[in-house]
Amino acid sequence: MKRHALNISCSKILKNNRIPMIYTCDGKNINPPIETGNLPSNTKSIAVIMEDNEMPQSGSVHWLAYNIPASGIIHENEKNCLCGLNDFNNKSYTGPCPDHGKHKYLFRIYALDDFLYFNHENVSRLDIEEGIRYHIIGYGELVGYYERSEQFNLVKIAG
Repeated sequence: MKRHALNISCSKILKNNRIPMIYTCDGKNINPPIETGNLPSNTKSIAVIMEDNEMPQSGSVHWLAYNIPASGIIHENEKNCLCGLNDFNNKSYTGPCPDHGKHKYLFRIYALDDFLYFNHENVSRLDIEEGIRYHIIGYGELVGYYERSEQFNLVKIAG
C-alpha cells in the first residue's frame, strides 16, 4: 500500500526549533496543536507517537495518541482521542522535562485507513505499533527541542 508523505506543521513550534514552555513540565504540560496536510482521502483516524530521541529506552515515550479524528488538526490539549500508557505511567501527554541538556523530541504522525481497537486497558507503544502496522496510509514528522532553564535545574537540585 502506498504511503503519502504528510505535511506536518505547528504554528507554535517552528521546524527544528524550541518547544515553548507551555507544552512542557515547566508549563501547562499540554500537547501543542499540530496540523496534518496532504491527508489521503481514505484517512479514518490519526495516531501520534511522541518520544524523546535523547533518552535510551525507558523514559523516551511521552505521548501515545490514537483514534484522533481525521480532520487534519490535532488540537492543543487534544481530548478527542484515546491514549496509550506512556513511559511515565500516564494515559495522556507528558511534556518534555529533560534533567540535563537540550533534548530532541520527535512527533511521529500516522494517517490510518481504520480506527484502532484493543481488548485491554493499558495500551503500550508496542500495541500501537502493531495496530497501525497494516493501516498506515500516510506519515510525517515534527521535530522540536527543549532545554530547561537554569532556574528549573536549580529548583530540582534544591528540592
